[in-house]
Amino acid sequence: MRTRRNRRTTRVQMRVLLLGLTGREPAFPAWAQWLTAAGVPFDAVSLNDLAGPIQFVDEHGAVQYQGLILTEDGLIEIMLEPRERAALERLERQHAVRRLTAYAVPGPAHGLTGAHWSGPLEELEPRLTESGRRVFPYLRDRLPVDPGSWAHLAYPLDAERFETLVEGPDQSVLLGLQRHDDGREELVQTFNANANQAQGQVLRQGKLSWLTHGSYVGFDRNYLSVHIDDVLLANYSWSVELHQSDRRPGQSIRMTEHDARYAAAWGRDQRLRLDLACNGSGSSLHRALTGRTDDPLLTALLAERDAFGWLNHTYEHSDLDELGESEIEAEIERNVSWARDLGLEMEPGALVTGAHTGLANLAATPPRPENPALAAALRSQGLRYVACDASRPYPSADGAAPIPPGTPFMVGPAIAVPRYPTSLPHDAATRSQVLDRLRSENGQVLSTFDQVVAAEARTVFNSVVGNDPRPRYFHQSNMIGGRDPMGGDGMPALIYSILNAVLDRYRCHFAPNVCLVQPTMGEIGRLLLRRQAWRAAQARGSIRSFTDRTHLTFINNGGVPVEMPITGATVGADYAGQKSGWVRLMPGGTVLERQTKIEEPRSLGAAGTPSPGRGLMPGATRR
Repeated sequence: MRTRRNRRTTRVQMRVLLLGLTGREPAFPAWAQWLTAAGVPFDAVSLNDLAGPIQFVDEHGAVQYQGLILTEDGLIEIMLEPRERAALERLERQHAVRRLTAYAVPGPAHGLTGAHWSGPLEELEPRLTESGRRVFPYLRDRLPVDPGSWAHLAYPLDAERFETLVEGPDQSVLLGLQRHDDGREELVQTFNANANQAQGQVLRQGKLSWLTHGSYVGFDRNYLSVHIDDVLLANYSWSVELHQSDRRPGQSIRMTEHDARYAAAWGRDQRLRLDLACNGSGSSLHRALTGRTDDPLLTALLAERDAFGWLNHTYEHSDLDELGESEIEAEIERNVSWARDLGLEMEPGALVTGAHTGLANLAATPPRPENPALAAALRSQGLRYVACDASRPYPSADGAAPIPPGTPFMVGPAIAVPRYPTSLPHDAATRSQVLDRLRSENGQVLSTFDQVVAAEARTVFNSVVGNDPRPRYFHQSNMIGGRDPMGGDGMPALIYSILNAVLDRYRCHFAPNVCLVQPTMGEIGRLLLRRQAWRAAQARGSIRSFTDRTHLTFINNGGVPVEMPITGATVGADYAGQKSGWVRLMPGGTVLERQTKIEEPRSLGAAGTPSPGRGLMPGATRR
């Protein structure tokens, strides 16, 4: 055992310690994933793999961590001897370092009675208390709940020392603030939550803000961008009789002018922009097949052009896997010219290739390599963003392990922006088609379309509240129906069933002033590049960040400017009750004022009243 004594300091590194027993408990990967997405510097430590002591004070005398996230209770007792625990507690009190216990069994150690009920969280209706609304000002009263969490209900032993933030039935505790006798503060949660459960996702931003007294490196947004592919083309239609795509002439499905007008009206009403990935040849082909001199769908879309975003999906939706550079360029250029002639402003620098062709596809049989002509064509056309499928792995440039699904990568000069597919097939416009296709091809046992909607809406919602900017993509066939009784199966189009469910859930649980952020494809690409650059700067160790009770200090030792995400300084945009955004750090030092000042901690006397604190030792180690 070793204990270090350092000089007294008021500087605290802007870093978080994530501590688990095995690293496999639900809260551990959930917090690691969220902290990574937000750009928060953190150390993830599992005690089973720990080879040496954790240092709570660095070699320069600064406290190592703003806060401690314990994925379950009892970890500090396992890690430290009693004398070392006492030293850590003095350090926490002296420098206002807070703890969060992400899953605790209630008992006196946490200021609670024993559990009077234990069971599935979905059987309860968790709600924020008045105190909880101050910690989570971006939420409404009700907490969303996905199935799979185990919860314990208990009551505070002393209302002066425990403040309930999220309550269950009869004002029982599910999340609360424990005030220790010596003035330390700890958030205690009595239900577990993994990375895919909304009850954990929606609370993390408020928890981190509380843990860090409102100021931390990193920031969070609720993103929802929606792409619609193959607009103006006709898709094959799934046959529920043949249980396969029906490729016979006359059986294809294509949006109508009614669908276009409904989509524009729906988007304005819901304040959600749909980005249409268009193929100009679809309109010419429709006129040729119908013998008409006009295309009512195109006319309707042009009349509503301001309601949508517009993306280049190539002119003919050609397979780019085998095309040469000039042929790929022609597909890109012809669609741009077509749009320009109609007065459509497609997003500059962005491209969605037909079925993501031209890119590698390791999921194909046999695996398909990237067409090298694609990168050359992107460079020649000045394109910087190309869509890829977030459900597929891609080969790495050095031939090592594949790039995991959903990870951005470079294609020549362009960043590949991962887009999530949905459970709605590209050849389905009706509920019966969706169910039959999912049963026939994927073996899914689904009895109702409502089950499809619930599962997909839950997935999309958790992505929205998980600080994930990557878009969802649907197909034009999924927009057939609307309110037109002649469209689809007489029911609202498939896409609105899912998006309405997502938006209804969002508005049920989030305050009206916490808007959804809808970045364009280029904005998503730039954000992903910024995140990559920030992670690289963290890996190099070129940025050191410190906080005291009034200011934030950043030291850039890298010799070049670095963009850093920050929350709780007096710079940035207002979002969810705090200022946050990107700050450009020039080489040397930068000092920013904290948005919220840290108050001096106070200890509690026997009756819960403040009493003077004692001198504290700023160091502790592990056995």
